[in-house]
Amino acid sequence: MRSVKESAIRNGARVDRTFEACYDAGKLTSEMIELLIPRRKILFFDWRDIACGTLKWTTPDGRHLGVELRDPPPQVECHADASACAYGVRLAAQPARKIEPYREWLGWGRIIYDEGRYRTWHLEVDGHSKLCSGCPAHQVAPNEITIVAEESNDGFEWRTVARCDIDATGQQHYDSLTFMIDDNGKPEVRYKIVYSAWPPDDVYERLMAEYAKRPACRQDPRTMNGRPDCLYAATSPDGLNWTAHHEPLALHMSDTDTSLFYDAWWGRYVMYVRISHNGGRAVGRMESHDFVHCGPIHPVLWPRLHDPVNMDVYLNAYSTYPDLPECRLMFPNFYDRFTEQSQIRLYSSIDGIAWDQVPGSPVIVPGEPGEWDSEFICGGKDLVPFDGGDKIAIPYAGTAFPHKYPRWPNVYDAWRQGWAWWPKDRLCAVTADRQGEFHTVEIVPAGREMRLNFRTPRGGEVRVGIDGVEGHSVDDCDPMHGDCTDRVVTWNGISDIGVADGRPVTLHFKLRSAELFAVEWV
Repeated sequence: MRSVKESAIRNGARVDRTFEACYDAGKLTSEMIELLIPRRKILFFDWRDIACGTLKWTTPDGRHLGVELRDPPPQVECHADASACAYGVRLAAQPARKIEPYREWLGWGRIIYDEGRYRTWHLEVDGHSKLCSGCPAHQVAPNEITIVAEESNDGFEWRTVARCDIDATGQQHYDSLTFMIDDNGKPEVRYKIVYSAWPPDDVYERLMAEYAKRPACRQDPRTMNGRPDCLYAATSPDGLNWTAHHEPLALHMSDTDTSLFYDAWWGRYVMYVRISHNGGRAVGRMESHDFVHCGPIHPVLWPRLHDPVNMDVYLNAYSTYPDLPECRLMFPNFYDRFTEQSQIRLYSSIDGIAWDQVPGSPVIVPGEPGEWDSEFICGGKDLVPFDGGDKIAIPYAGTAFPHKYPRWPNVYDAWRQGWAWWPKDRLCAVTADRQGEFHTVEIVPAGREMRLNFRTPRGGEVRVGIDGVEGHSVDDCDPMHGDCTDRVVTWNGISDIGVADGRPVTLHFKLRSAELFAVEWV
């Protein structure tokens, strides 16, 4: 029963006090079960949908005994029944494949897939879009600040659809830009941009006086050491005509990569920002109820103890999986100061606060010596449908120079942008190297037919049963093997799942030398 409650919360269903009370009393009614949101697809980036299981203690005559015995029988030797426990499976992130660069990299940013086209915005300062340390735009006070909107039908051929100068008087030293299309706010500010810049001196002095009063745990070392960067916003009703907001959202240095979105789980605007960690870089999280008033920054991702001491988390590259907002992912750039190279890993989170590295990372590494991306690489956002929907991809940039190599013009010009991609739904697999078995938590299917995305050698096998449904056990399942993206599951030739619409089910998988990527209902 607990898995029903957890599934409801995880998938955004409304769970009120009545639901909680009845759950705790073991009286979850059919009406309450209807609060659960049907699942169209399950992907495996973590263990959230796989039941951990428990031993059952069994008497010689086959009875299961619990901890509390109301009418204790004579004491007998019990045996452990582990049939409900998962075994022999592991998670394995899949390496990305690269598409050769298709254009010069224009600067840090984000690409989204919206209404059948790819869209992005970037900032130009006096014609310069590469806004990072040592760039020409950082050398002098700017004259012209422009927000540029671009679109593409295929992700390769881009067209500029709008250029809008903004009034950002007194700001300078621009760095990074992110954006969002906000369907939760007012129409006149539906499009939102956040960028980093130095404020006018009088604004900085006021903000710094307030900042210094914070507890030490709420102060970023780079800000306290005199870096005056602020996070500023610009808004637009249409993504074409922009208005800059002169009051900063926050006094904080978040150069290079900031992620901005509305999180329906928390009912808050969320930003992932760069923070200072042990003299290096890490990722922090900041919330706002109205986009304007930002709360404190809490660290959420930093190098772990098994990482080298000279490792930074350079970029967060946050994204959800297309059409599955509950699948929160990051493709963070881990920067090795010893070589000034980088690698891209895959991270997953249930709530956007606690993050864990998916086993099998890194998923992207630099190219071979002499190739265009042989030294420093960056994974972008979002994760978007690609190549007609048969692939998923993230923007990808790289260079043949180490990160802090002296930035002469030819070094800046060496940056190129491409794509890193995976077959649809195949970012991570539940893998059984030999024999493996597991049950899912209770799930409400959103269709009458189940399809699997999996890969096995000829001698491998996948079977799945639906617990408690007659004729649909794992042993009734017709065995499956091969490299299949949407294999229809049948039980003795029958494809219907055999349960009433809206009823939760528990799936029982048996794998042999197999990789299971996704479960889908149609």
